[in-house]
Amino acid sequence: MAMRSQEDVVFVQRKAPFVSLAFFIFFSIVVSRLFYLQIYQGNMFKSLSDQVAMREKEIRATRGVITDRNGRVLADNRPYMEISIIRQYLKNKDKTLDSLTKIIPLKKEDILKKLDDARFEAAFTPVTIVDDAPYDWVTTLRQYEKPEYDENQGLYLEGVEVKEWQLRTYLFPELFAHALGYLKEPDKKGLEKLEAEHPGRYSQGDLMGASGVESSYDLDLRGIDGVDAQVVDARGKAVTGNQALELLEQRASIAPQQGNSLMTTLDYDTMVAAQKAVAGRRGAVVAIDPNTGEILALYSSPGYDPNRITKTIDKEYWQKINFDEDKFLLNRAIQATYPPGSIYKMVPALAGLDTGKVDLTTTFNCGGGIQFGSRFFKCWNHGGHGAVALLRGIAQSCDVYFYKVGLAVGVDKLKEYAGYFGYGHKTGIDIPFEQAGLIPSSEWKEKRFKLPWIESETLSISIGQGYDLVTPLQAARMVSFIANGGYEITPHLAKKIVDPNGEVVREISGEKGKRVIPEDHIKPIQQGMINVVHSPEGTAKRVAASPYMIAGKTGTAQVIGHDSKLAMNSRRVAHGWFVSFAPYDDPKIAVAVIIENGGSGSGAAAPVAMEVINAYLDKIIGREEMEKRKSHTGDTEASGGVEE
Repeated sequence: MAMRSQEDVVFVQRKAPFVSLAFFIFFSIVVSRLFYLQIYQGNMFKSLSDQVAMREKEIRATRGVITDRNGRVLADNRPYMEISIIRQYLKNKDKTLDSLTKIIPLKKEDILKKLDDARFEAAFTPVTIVDDAPYDWVTTLRQYEKPEYDENQGLYLEGVEVKEWQLRTYLFPELFAHALGYLKEPDKKGLEKLEAEHPGRYSQGDLMGASGVESSYDLDLRGIDGVDAQVVDARGKAVTGNQALELLEQRASIAPQQGNSLMTTLDYDTMVAAQKAVAGRRGAVVAIDPNTGEILALYSSPGYDPNRITKTIDKEYWQKINFDEDKFLLNRAIQATYPPGSIYKMVPALAGLDTGKVDLTTTFNCGGGIQFGSRFFKCWNHGGHGAVALLRGIAQSCDVYFYKVGLAVGVDKLKEYAGYFGYGHKTGIDIPFEQAGLIPSSEWKEKRFKLPWIESETLSISIGQGYDLVTPLQAARMVSFIANGGYEITPHLAKKIVDPNGEVVREISGEKGKRVIPEDHIKPIQQGMINVVHSPEGTAKRVAASPYMIAGKTGTAQVIGHDSKLAMNSRRVAHGWFVSFAPYDDPKIAVAVIIENGGSGSGAAAPVAMEVINAYLDKIIGREEMEKRKSHTGDTEASGGVEE
């Protein structure tokens, strides 16, 4: 060991001069460089620093695009330029404004007003003078940023800057407005909250999603802003041709990171079919894949043009869409609540079967209504349906049958079973502002009105009137549960998030959850719904014209004043509902349609649902394939029947 240590000492003694030499060379280089920069070039850099300044411009990241489920672009970006003034650099206000108004057609007093309005903002905050500036204005201004430009013209633009970035543009604005949403600038309080929750991701002047998937997936779509550092002289002009300064600019600049793109579950052609079928009426269409919860169509009418309220707001248009009685901004698919009418009858059907109050053979007689206390509760068929059991009750939508089932079950059990269909609760869709609707109970009424439940009220809620309120999205989810055999699903609009390199960052998959409705009770309800369309007594015979086997349920929801003379007003006419799924033997789409004040469900809503189903199934199955299936199974179209 002693010999080994001696060898190590000798080795170190031999290498020490080389190590010392390496350190000497390294420190010599460092000291030489410092000497060069601080002493030899010191005066030059000091002189430069006195003459120039580093100006940093924020480079807004380009927002990721939004596509439909097949990759069709629905929301993209376009060039957007804005002219602003930074008061911090505005050394000679009059001189600058005189120069600015000399080369572009602006009024000095208008600029002064904007500067005055921003007097309480920080001096370094850009004050926007022109939004969405014309290209020729920007070109003119940029000429004066060049050092070679003749300064003897007396123009002085210190503090004026041009920002160019990409602004969101919606390619099919009114069609997808409610699903995609729009962008807006957060207010001061909202911005402070965002900055606290997501440090470094939001700054003044940013746009953020205000509704729809633009809001829910804002952090994915917005990207990360960058910085463009530029050395400018005392007059605010860019300094070029100096390698040292160019190196400083490069080091101070940060490239922006483009936002991720979002592929939605929406199908463009199905949305177009919904829009054409609704044809300008007020209403909503929601179509869902009942096996995954993917929303194929979410259309609300009337729509609006988000291009006219993103960044630069068209004030007259904004007034119209905000205050018109047609409520353009209301997303009827998820925010509007309506009495469900007869599409609710699956609730007492399930409750009656599961509690044992009725079975498939239990029969009630319909004579056109039922006397309960001092009031006569009418059936929609004033002549009466005669003896009615469950399947015929659904097919003919007999009110009397469901009055009696509802009374047998009771209000609180009806609420419990409505909950199995998802009524009375938000669905959890991945866009904001969803409403939960209302399914009453005796406890709810006691809390709400300090009054006990009255038994006659049970009759009204058993046929989807009275206090019952649901959204079209809830109705679409309810019929999805029936279509998929009673399994829970969560509706969603996002399918996948993809980064700018095309790599999938996140997939939003949907699968059937737990079974919420027993299979032996789902089957009769499904059979009742196929009879609605394909039995001689069904209430939706028109829908049998589809090449696809559709099962459905009509609903006609009366509105306040419907039975009075006020019904002469078109807004007192009943709402038309239709819920459906297809193909019956292998459901791939479930649809809910409401047409406000459209009248009957069979006349107003059912044809819309058929067009939507046809459009989607034509793409994924095809009519020829369906005809082959029919020829193998012997299915035929039914004819005749009455309509609710």
